[in-house]
Amino acid sequence: MRVRVVALVVAVASLAGCGGGTDSHRGADPGRAMLANLPSCDRVPLDEDPEISADVTGLVLPDGARVTSVVEQGVLTTVEATVRMTPLDVRGHYENRDDIDLLRAEDETFEAEVLIRTPQRRMYLRAGALCADGTSLTAVVGPDSDDAGLPQFHTD
Repeated sequence: MRVRVVALVVAVASLAGCGGGTDSHRGADPGRAMLANLPSCDRVPLDEDPEISADVTGLVLPDGARVTSVVEQGVLTTVEATVRMTPLDVRGHYENRDDIDLLRAEDETFEAEVLIRTPQRRMYLRAGALCADGTSLTAVVGPDSDDAGLPQFHTD
């Protein structure tokens, strides 16, 4: 009798730990779940500002990015854009590219930062969540130098 009770307790505990059912989020990426709580991008206008062309040497944006501003500031150029991706996807985009040198990447779910090197240029990019799958991008492109004046990461 005692063996059956122990077996029953183990079986119940195992089933409870599995989450049982199709609504279980066990094993799901908690960052993606947090981003899914943001408003739908259908309610947040990502294409409100007019799109402009950006011919900036060293600028590497994900496909589908809509550039809305280009401002030259001495040796640095700041580019504003939006894209239908999450900040996590933006970071992943740069991590998976083989045509750039990824110098640093980090994310805090709702925001991601990357620092890349292209021939003779560096680009710092900050991606911030606007909605569930839409992100604002701010890229600063400058010379490939540690003292070029590019923005720094928030954390070290």
